[in-house]
Amino acid sequence: MRALWGLVLAPVLLLGDQQGSLGTSAVVARGDQLFAQGCAVGYCHGTAGAAARSPRLRGRTFEREYLVKVIRDGIPNSAMPAWGDRLTDDDISALVAYVQSLATATGEGTATVETGGVAAGAAKDPDLAPEVRQGRELFYDPQRMQRCSNCHRLQGIGTAVSVDLAKLAKQQLAADAVNALRYGRPRRVRGVVLKDGERFPGVVVERGAAETLVYDLKSVPPVLRSLQNGEIQAIQQQSGWRHAQAVQAYATEELKAVWAFVNWAVQR
Repeated sequence: MRALWGLVLAPVLLLGDQQGSLGTSAVVARGDQLFAQGCAVGYCHGTAGAAARSPRLRGRTFEREYLVKVIRDGIPNSAMPAWGDRLTDDDISALVAYVQSLATATGEGTATVETGGVAAGAAKDPDLAPEVRQGRELFYDPQRMQRCSNCHRLQGIGTAVSVDLAKLAKQQLAADAVNALRYGRPRRVRGVVLKDGERFPGVVVERGAAETLVYDLKSVPPVLRSLQNGEIQAIQQQSGWRHAQAVQAYATEELKAVWAFVNWAVQR
């Protein structure tokens, strides 16, 4: 399996009731075997879900339905192929069971499991201000396709597509919340133009001698695409993309709560 890129780009979600979903130990063992043969090789995930050229699966939690879809149908415009025509339904179920079993695996970092959209490992402060608590829920809200954690990582959760919020300067934290969130102009976003005419705003992760890794912000959540350099016509400084496009699902009062959470989390 060349890469399950979409597993890191999509949100880290709740499994809900896991009882019965992981299957028997025999099913998980079968998934382990399939993973070792097709996923933990070459340009793929590392052994036992460790990070390699593709995302780390170990210590992360995903919905069963999402995993089934990604394995069966692949991720368009990414290095993740569709396996529905090569694996039986039982094999796909075994792979899903195995990937889900990695959520509590140890040996590489700490597991990141969310509860109600908030990391189980996040600080549980009984004196937390209501606005900060609300902002934390909104930041990670698994019910929203467009949410802050699609592109930002905070308290060890989220996808680091854009700026590391933990490194925000004091003057940035003091800025007007709504204006900062609605009208920010991300400096890292570029205009990617392909030779086939496709254009999209993107964040370049890595430019190699033969290929370029770039997050496609046209997709929600952003999709990490592996492009051959020969496919690219230009990477432009200006993209036309604005942060308002990413936060349009949030009301003004919700953005204020999100900003209160960011301030609280960064200054801890």
